[in-house]
Parts: sequence; C-alpha cells; structure tokens
Amino acid sequence: MARVIIASFVLLVAATAFEIGGGYLVWLWKREKFHPLVGVVGGVILFMYGVLQTYQHVPFARAYAAYGSIFIIGSMIFGFVMDRKKPDRLDIIGAVLVFIGMLFIMYIPHA
Repeated sequence: MARVIIASFVLLVAATAFEIGGGYLVWLWKREKFHPLVGVVGGVILFMYGVLQTYQHVPFARAYAAYGSIFIIGSMIFGFVMDRKKPDRLDIIGAVLVFIGMLFIMYIPHA
C-alpha cells in the first residue's frame, strides 16, 4: 500500500508541474507575446498533464479533486519562485486544509 501511495503522490506532483509549466508557457505566448512555438510546447505539456492523471489508482473524480489541492500548493510555490510573492499565514492555513482534504479523498478507504 505504501508503494501505491508514494507512486500516486509522485503522479500528483508531476501532474501539477506539467499543468503549471504548460499553462505558464501558454501564458507567455499569449500574454507576453512569446513565439507561437512556446504556446505549442505549453499545449503539449498540458496534454501530458492529462495523460499523467490517467495513471492514478482512484476514479477520475477523486483523482482530479485530490489533484486540486496539490495544484493550490504548487501554484503558491510557483508564485513565490517566479513572482517573489510570499504566501501569507492564511495562504498556508488554506493549503494545509486542502492537503488534509486530499489525504481523505485519495488515501482513506471509501465504502
């Protein structure tokens, strides 16, 4: 079971990196007027995000709901690294709460 949890969590983190990274490249192309190829690469990376999610051990709705919490945390980390926007106390409390929710959704057996 521990191996499944670790693999699942790695997939959630990788999917987050792909979605944020791909979305950022599309943002650069569209908003910052980067070369269209940057947008295409971003689109391919976003597609790979969707593919990664199919490897989760839970049904679609649970995988995507749980992914949301990791995406929130990843977005705050990305914002801190790229925009130097430090999460405040309420950001951190909210991230902890959604992380706990993700644990319930993904790893506690459901009836």
